[in-house]
Amino acid sequence: MTGGPRAPGTKITMKQSTLGLFGLFASLLMPGCMLFGGVRVEPVATSVQKPSNVAVYMAVSQGQEPALGLSEQSFQVSEDGQPLTAEQSRQVLLPRDMVAVHRALLLVDMSGPIAEGDTRKTIAMAVARFVTKAHQTQPVSVFAFDGGAQIRSIGEFPEGNDEIAEIPALESYTSQDTSSNLNGAVIEAIAQLDARLMTAQKPIRVGTLVVFARGPDLAGRVTEGKMREALSDSKDLVLAISSKDAPGFRASSIEKDGAFEAESMASILDPFDRAGERAASLVNRYYLLSYCSPARAGKRRFKIVVTTKNDEDKEIQGSMSGEFDADGFGSGCDPTTRPRFVQTARPDEDEQKDKEKSDRPAKGSSKSAKPPAENAAAPADEDAVAPPPDKPGYAK
Repeated sequence: MTGGPRAPGTKITMKQSTLGLFGLFASLLMPGCMLFGGVRVEPVATSVQKPSNVAVYMAVSQGQEPALGLSEQSFQVSEDGQPLTAEQSRQVLLPRDMVAVHRALLLVDMSGPIAEGDTRKTIAMAVARFVTKAHQTQPVSVFAFDGGAQIRSIGEFPEGNDEIAEIPALESYTSQDTSSNLNGAVIEAIAQLDARLMTAQKPIRVGTLVVFARGPDLAGRVTEGKMREALSDSKDLVLAISSKDAPGFRASSIEKDGAFEAESMASILDPFDRAGERAASLVNRYYLLSYCSPARAGKRRFKIVVTTKNDEDKEIQGSMSGEFDADGFGSGCDPTTRPRFVQTARPDEDEQKDKEKSDRPAKGSSKSAKPPAENAAAPADEDAVAPPPDKPGYAK
């Protein structure tokens, strides 16, 4: 993906690893990008603006885990093969919330025989522990489903460090339909998460969907194929929680970024704890690096090498690269300036535009044109939404 406000004449191209199966194979082809035990650097969006500012929003992983606690010194910038010193680049790590919003949605299975008070209380306690950990880095929405056609809102929890002691709406939950509409619930949860992300006035949006299921779909309202298609098309991260004694369902069957299983419902608290920690740490693997380019004209290829240490205290590295046009660059760069991003329509936005075009009357037709959408694209001089990559971390 490319992003960033373009100064007149500025052209940006990015080499990136996308997420999902395609992204896994693509990342193997990227120099310095290692999946197992090494460092993987995944660019989300790049900003280039006058006088000579370059900024990159990226996700950094070490093996299969987020790379946490990196500093400015962990990043080495070079242009056209020439390393830039810290004095030259004046590179800084800016707060991620300057340009990005992260949000999680937990979908909880309350279908089937949950009339026993102990089962409801256990699930409610597990959810409270998940939210306590996950909302330290992002707002968390909780929804529940049973066999009914719609999922039900349980609560909205803003970002914060407070402990969530209980979830009363789950403890008193009454099933409307004892069947399980898992497939339909997942699709609706994706829509609910994306709708919340779209309300944020930030150019980068990263969603994490967490699904807790106690068994397979039984209602048949939506086919499994439709559900899997929705998960595949979604840019959101997907975590899943289940119990090994749940018949016909495993968390690994739908997750894209982490599966957490208990031996039985009696030990379900631990998987919720680990899933909450994972959801929080996925946010912390994102970094916004900004620097001042010494280039003043022509196309430049930049490379960012990330260095950290493994469990044996040995240095390991990963990298990403991109290209920009420096024509018109000059002095006066402040690396702490808020980066700006070029608008790129998301796939669902492209489909909507195509539909609107097909609905437009031909020239001379008497059919009245539809009014413009309320959320029209921002003018070129305003921030616009950069779409997320297909996987980690990644965004919507």
